[in-house]
Amino acid sequence: MRRREALIGIATLAAAPAGAQEAWPGRPVRMIVPFAAGASSDTLARLITAKAAGPLGGTFVIENRAGAGGLIAAQAVARATPDGYTLLWGGGTAVTHAVMQANPGYDIFRDFTPVTEIAENPAVLAVRTASPLRDMPGLLAAARRSPGLRYGSGGVGTPAHMAAAALLKTIGAEGTHVPYRGANQATLAVEQGEVDFAFAISNIALPRQQQGAVRILCTAGSRRMTALPAVPTLAEVAPGVPPVTSTSSVVGPAGLPEAVTARLHAAFRDAVRGDAALRAALEAEGGEVILSESPAAYAAAWPAEVQRLRDLVRISGATVE
Repeated sequence: MRRREALIGIATLAAAPAGAQEAWPGRPVRMIVPFAAGASSDTLARLITAKAAGPLGGTFVIENRAGAGGLIAAQAVARATPDGYTLLWGGGTAVTHAVMQANPGYDIFRDFTPVTEIAENPAVLAVRTASPLRDMPGLLAAARRSPGLRYGSGGVGTPAHMAAAALLKTIGAEGTHVPYRGANQATLAVEQGEVDFAFAISNIALPRQQQGAVRILCTAGSRRMTALPAVPTLAEVAPGVPPVTSTSSVVGPAGLPEAVTARLHAAFRDAVRGDAALRAALEAEGGEVILSESPAAYAAAWPAEVQRLRDLVRISGATVE
């Protein structure tokens, strides 16, 4: 009987799920960030993950995988082992490519586990401070004149590209798109006069306006920004164009254990709720804290996000080259 009991014990141990004997997190969690090190979104990811590490009782290691507008990072997480040790910062990046790419290499609804949404930053239209384009009526008038305006973006098929293309299409104008290797580079191109305007996420452009490098003429959120109450929204100047925003959020590969997902959600929620200075810093850069009530609530919002981007693609006519 003792030999039989021992064999049963060995068989049970062998059948246990991989990692079941390891308390999670038993080692650093890899957070893949689809932006270059030093980019505004990368800085934000490092700040928030550092805060979340405390309540989680673990550590995060940031891995920057820039390239292809974030597609490389999204694919890496979609194919990762769902053990809680590989996550993606910015679920909106994965959603964007699911809409823009005919075959992004993953299914947005089957290959990811939404964990939490933390904050949202609207895109903003910025021009050089010395630009003669002082307001949106002036910019729209210039855009209608031939040969139109040059506009930058962080890459072909990015939301910033689609926002500008949709604006021009809506007013019956054309422009020349100049893609760069990221939103920071596109904003720098505005500052240096290489392009007439560009859409950039508020946490990139707002500090540059405060430093006197650019001037923001409109914002692309669903409502006017608290930090810029006098600046009109994109929908006000080009009715019908859907909001264009970037989200600070966390997703994992499909099959992430529910217990791990719940702990991650709680860690990020508690980190942001418990740090007034962090919330103030997010809002000072035009962000709106929108902590998900639960992982399920975040997942439930994805279909609407996909539809919003599909509408933006349809209106803009933007395609991935």
